[in-house]
Amino acid sequence: MPKIKKVKEGFLENQLSKYHVECKGVTIDVYDVLKAFNVVNPATQHAIKKLLKGGERGFKDVNKDYQEAIESIERAIELNK
Repeated sequence: MPKIKKVKEGFLENQLSKYHVECKGVTIDVYDVLKAFNVVNPATQHAIKKLLKGGERGFKDVNKDYQEAIESIERAIELNK
């Protein structure tokens, strides 16, 4: 039986999503980054997620993700008014 290592609290190696990456020897995901930078606006969070993994999630190409990020940033600006 292959050994499955725990790479992040609550996650085993085979349970990581496409949003997990290794950074300086630590496994993090986009939500860790959003929390670390105190990004609280949901539209901004959505834009950042699309920019960080644009075209890599298997659903849309990079240009579609970038266009949706622009739309999310425009919505974030509306929410901040």
